[in-house]
Amino acid sequence: YNLRGLYYYYTGRLEESHDQFRANMLKYPESITSAASYVEFLMYAGMWKELSSEGRKAYKAFPQELTFLEIASIGDYNLGDYHKTLEVCDLILAKAPADSAKILRSWSTKGDIYFILGDSKRGFKAYDNALKISPDNLYVLNNYAYFLSEEGRDLKKAYQMSKKTIEAEPDNPTYLDTFGWILFLMDKPVEAKAQFKHAMLYGGTEDANILDHYAEVLFKLGEHDLAFI
Repeated sequence: YNLRGLYYYYTGRLEESHDQFRANMLKYPESITSAASYVEFLMYAGMWKELSSEGRKAYKAFPQELTFLEIASIGDYNLGDYHKTLEVCDLILAKAPADSAKILRSWSTKGDIYFILGDSKRGFKAYDNALKISPDNLYVLNNYAYFLSEEGRDLKKAYQMSKKTIEAEPDNPTYLDTFGWILFLMDKPVEAKAQFKHAMLYGGTEDANILDHYAEVLFKLGEHDLAFI
């Protein structure tokens, strides 16, 4: 079942693949591997509604595996049901206080969601908790710095956080965008332009937000024609 499911998946036949993984899970309900294969298929196939429900069913069958709930919450997130995602994060924080990786992901996710919901106070607090566990976590540092810049506050702190990310991954267009935008907000458009030019070489041309920020920098420098392009 599993092998057929993989074959159909990699040959682009998602319906047939789904049927194989589901049949495998139903035929071997005592197998955590079968449950995991089905849930992972739903995640990679982007079947968010099914992922949310089936991930919870798998967790109910195997309550020792909180990962099923984490994966189910990916479905919730993509469905825009952010409060369900927060509930999963809180449950993991309560049930797995010694699992630093899960706790880090939960605080990081809570931070992201609070900003989506417009609650920056809780968002920054969640990021602070994440950084207590992993002070050099690039994902959290970048998001923290970006949201500080979005609010136009504590730009020196945002600068230091963002600088760490580009020092660790100097060709990451997302990190370059954050750093460049912070430089722009600090009234350093020439330095910002250098960061955006570098980002353009590594995928920045495919991201509307990065291009928008770059246009703002170019316009500030008086390069209006290039900014409009």
